[in-house]
Amino acid sequence: MTIPCAIVILGKEPIPGSVKTRLAKEIGHIRASKIQEVLAHHLFKSLTDLSYPVILQLKGNLEGSFATHYREIGIIVEKQIDGSLTDKIFHASQRATRTLILGMDMPLLPIAELASAMIDDGVVLGPAVDGGYWIIGGTGLPLEILTNIPWSTSHVWQSTVDKCQQLGLEYKVLSRQQDVDTLSDLQDLLSNPLCPSSLRTDLLHILHSPIS
Repeated sequence: MTIPCAIVILGKEPIPGSVKTRLAKEIGHIRASKIQEVLAHHLFKSLTDLSYPVILQLKGNLEGSFATHYREIGIIVEKQIDGSLTDKIFHASQRATRTLILGMDMPLLPIAELASAMIDDGVVLGPAVDGGYWIIGGTGLPLEILTNIPWSTSHVWQSTVDKCQQLGLEYKVLSRQQDVDTLSDLQDLLSNPLCPSSLRTDLLHILHSPIS
């Protein structure tokens, strides 16, 4: 049975060499994977402030310690489908009548905006600093909004907005946010006064601790 509302996270198990590869070029694969794990923990902790089901569609071992931890705290953990990002986002959008779809490394998640976006009627989009978007959501999100998008480029946001306009879809623009793909992004987060002190402490510990 389809559930009314859900937040769906598309993520990867934080295995060195498979996540944060751009960041890893600057700080190494082990530190980059640890950064990914800390950001994921912070994200899911933040989402507990909302009363909606949270679903992690994971690329990785569904029986491993990472997946097991989140399942134990009430997150629904599912296998992420194979295919393009278009396929993955559209599949995620079918998980509930209304879905909000995010990546796993949003450090400054605007919880109030998510709560508002869940009760809106139309499409919601949140622009990212790098030209992509950090969230897409809607009720019955059409596949067309996700097709022929130049993924992993700085044109993702504008291409998606153009799609909405071409399809005659009403859409609401949320705040502009920054994810963490590079060392520069990480340094921006650490210097941001909105970064929670506990998150800053954890990230700095990873950056400055020796790798064993």
